[in-house]
Amino acid sequence: MVKVSIIVPVYNVESYLERCLDSLINQTLKDIEIIVVNDGSPDNSQKIIDRYKKKDKRVISLMKENGGLSSARNYGLKKATGEYIGYVDSDDWIDHTMYEKMYKKAKEDDSDIVSCDYYKAYDNGNHVVMPGLLLESNDMKKNYIISVPCAWNKIYRREIISKKHWPEGMIYEDFASNPLLIKKINKISYVDEPLYYYFIRETSIMNDKVFKPKFYDILKASQILNDNINKDKYYLQYKREYEYLIIDNLLRDTYFRLKDVSGSKQLLKDIVDFIKENYCDFLNNPYIKKRGWKYRFITKQIYKRHYKLLNFISRS
Repeated sequence: MVKVSIIVPVYNVESYLERCLDSLINQTLKDIEIIVVNDGSPDNSQKIIDRYKKKDKRVISLMKENGGLSSARNYGLKKATGEYIGYVDSDDWIDHTMYEKMYKKAKEDDSDIVSCDYYKAYDNGNHVVMPGLLLESNDMKKNYIISVPCAWNKIYRREIISKKHWPEGMIYEDFASNPLLIKKINKISYVDEPLYYYFIRETSIMNDKVFKPKFYDILKASQILNDNINKDKYYLQYKREYEYLIIDNLLRDTYFRLKDVSGSKQLLKDIVDFIKENYCDFLNNPYIKKRGWKYRFITKQIYKRHYKLLNFISRS
């Protein structure tokens, strides 16, 4: 058993893949396996993978038909032997000490999940530090729920990740699944240091300026969370934390992502309808109150669909 299995889904990233794999094979933690899953990529990514496999015996090359990010993650997980599991998106890269520091923290604290800070890395070379865990409470499960729900700035004890943990056939898969892991978790730890570089690509689906039906997956993911909260008393005790997560990601982030995307009007309306039905009291949420008047004011205007006012504010 290796210490950490790193799963790297690959699809159409030949321009970025070498940077990613270089950051993995040069990790200071040597006892790792790097499981690279070619998810039916039509470009030259496999040639790059084959070259790295010859260079480093820790690189494991897997190929499958295209099924999306979650499908590739689940496929790689079946082959993983590590004590802990990490995920790296193939257009991103990581600090060479990331997994040594994360694994050390996991062993010191006997943790099920360890999270770290990360950089938003832009094409122009700018890097913005982002918190991987919001420390708003003494309860680390609460902190985990309200924090960014991504997979890639974490390591997971292998036993807590099921073989079908990542919901397939949808985007926003992290949002639909990661916050629900708290039921399996005893201990969460935090490395207060940016170790992951999350690359903001203009060609990413998240930055697409043409509306796609897949954008509705954010609403689908929110419904998955909401259904679990309502049917399971364990999740219900964290309803305010889940409420904040949904408001911040579904209502706010989706508005800012889609406000200039033609054809997104109906989805934004459906999101507000979902909030009205399930979380109409969100302005009294203690986490939202802590965010300050500007955050609350803008969130209220998004909820009321005062888009002309918001556009005026953004221009002024």
